[in-house]
Amino acid sequence: MNPLGILPAVGSAICWGTFFVPVRKVNVVNIWQLQGATGIGVLLFAIPVGFFSGFQILPAGLLSGTIWAAGNILALYSVRLIGLSRTSPFLAGFSVLVSFLWGVLYFGERFNLMALAVAGVGLLLFGLFFISNTSKGAPIRKRGYLVATASGLVGGSYVIPLQAAHSLQSGFFSSSLAIFAVGIPLLLISRNFARKEMLAGMLSGGLFNVGSLAVLFAVGLIGITVAYPISQTATLFAVSWGVIYFREIVHREAILKVAAGAGLILCGAALVTVA
Repeated sequence: MNPLGILPAVGSAICWGTFFVPVRKVNVVNIWQLQGATGIGVLLFAIPVGFFSGFQILPAGLLSGTIWAAGNILALYSVRLIGLSRTSPFLAGFSVLVSFLWGVLYFGERFNLMALAVAGVGLLLFGLFFISNTSKGAPIRKRGYLVATASGLVGGSYVIPLQAAHSLQSGFFSSSLAIFAVGIPLLLISRNFARKEMLAGMLSGGLFNVGSLAVLFAVGLIGITVAYPISQTATLFAVSWGVIYFREIVHREAILKVAAGAGLILCGAALVTVA
């Protein structure tokens, strides 16, 4: 494993742990509008990058971007229902699980200590129990957790078409273009062009794409089974934003449960990394 690949993976975690913050700041009023604005931000970042990586239109990249857009729409809905601090760990946990299974079962990636890797995934999933246990009996919260789970299952697969086609970097512009193409019709359907929400969505899209470019480099250097779990430590940053800045959780017991869950998820990701 190339240790240099860990650096872009960590950079991705920082960006992905922060990219929902502008959207949360405007309270996710209109999901279609925010997805459209996010697509604009994604493309604005991809264009200058394209001068270096190329402007190829690759089917794998288009599919990758479409998958991510679907996962992000679900994530936005989940943030609206249960907040950033609860959505992010579920999104991260199931994304790691899906990427782990793709790497092992489809791409044939192997670990020196498979038992340690499996234990890491188990810790990661166990951490979700603490987070989901902070709001028993609330139907809207249960729906939010289900949506967050679906978002993780979908979003964890978004890089797979690019890796399968061996076009991780060359497909970057194509995936960005697909996210833009999915978002614009949704923006028009929303008929909402409020300046504050548009700017929040565009900033969110830019942060996502910085992280996306970083994780593509990391996957190329250290493989998806290691790079993606590291990138999903983004939950540490997202939970911190949700609890400390947005004060989504105020009860001490609930905060401790979320912190314990996030910690288990991070420990699980670390075990997968060193396995």
